[in-house]
Amino acid sequence: MLINNVNYHYGSNDSFALRNINIRVQKGSVVCLFGHSGCGKSTILKLVTGIENPQCGSITIDSKLVAGNNQCVAIENRNVGLIFQHPALFPHKTVVENITFAIKNFNKKEKYSIALEILELLNIKQYENVYPKALSGGQQQLVTIARVIAQNPDVALLDEPFASLDILLKYQTRQYILSLFRRRNIPVLMVTHDPQEALEISDFIYIMQNGRIIQSDTPRSLPQNFWEITQDCMNFSEI
Repeated sequence: MLINNVNYHYGSNDSFALRNINIRVQKGSVVCLFGHSGCGKSTILKLVTGIENPQCGSITIDSKLVAGNNQCVAIENRNVGLIFQHPALFPHKTVVENITFAIKNFNKKEKYSIALEILELLNIKQYENVYPKALSGGQQQLVTIARVIAQNPDVALLDEPFASLDILLKYQTRQYILSLFRRRNIPVLMVTHDPQEALEISDFIYIMQNGRIIQSDTPRSLPQNFWEITQDCMNFSEI
């Protein structure tokens, strides 16, 4: 996925919410967007999904132009997987039905088999016929993650997806889920405001402040004053 020289503002008279955004996410890699609340991280995700459209610049997913040059591919045609901080499941569908809903180009039996395989990978197969309301918040989030994996997206967008899990489960689940995306060669763009998380999980980090990318590099190559930079970011008031 490539975001190239993207600018964005919410209204014609508003100042830019995003300016000169350039981001590359290679297949099988995990890239983190780090910054204070309101710095523009979630807006970038909206642009990638097609919820919002950039005023200038371009967005390419799996070598296909989805925004730019006076064209905008519809949300449903972008094959983008979304995992937000809070679970997003169909309450009237069982766990396995929620997952099979995301699987395309297979018959009913094949979809069911794929869904069960993923549920087993995440150790939640026992909930296949349960409705979401009977699950805990953490279990619901695992089902949401399972559905995105089943979708086999061209890019996965993660917005604080592990925040609802307790500390031990968060660490274990985070490492395992991201390894699944890597093994499937799915590029991941993840939003976080936790500098330690960004350093631990990412192949590349983009540090944002006030609608701009102020620094980017691999975790190992970031300067020694990284913690000072992140502290300055977090001290910015929301915009």
